[in-house]
Amino acid sequence: MKLNSQWTLIAGMAVVTYIPRLLPMLLLSKKEISPSFSRWMTYIPVSIFAALVASDIFFWNGTFNINAVINIKLLPSILVFLIAYKTKSLLWSIAIGLGGIALFAGIF
Repeated sequence: MKLNSQWTLIAGMAVVTYIPRLLPMLLLSKKEISPSFSRWMTYIPVSIFAALVASDIFFWNGTFNINAVINIKLLPSILVFLIAYKTKSLLWSIAIGLGGIALFAGIF
């Protein structure tokens, strides 16, 4: 692949990834958004984060697995949930999560 075609490919990928971000701004910038739609939109980041976390916790080696002996992410995730709920501290949640994964990965 020549250097010129590589830059063309990079520019094309940049345009293709920018279009889905630009179109809603252009189409919705002059329109009034209803309060119910606006309220609904506040849940999107939370739902995406929940889907990412759930898929990471409950899938082990490409399959759905809720066996705590095989899936080493289950017990540390419960511990992280409890720590996050009690302390409301991101630092403690991350530290306990990393420590739990390291501990269970070392044991199993």
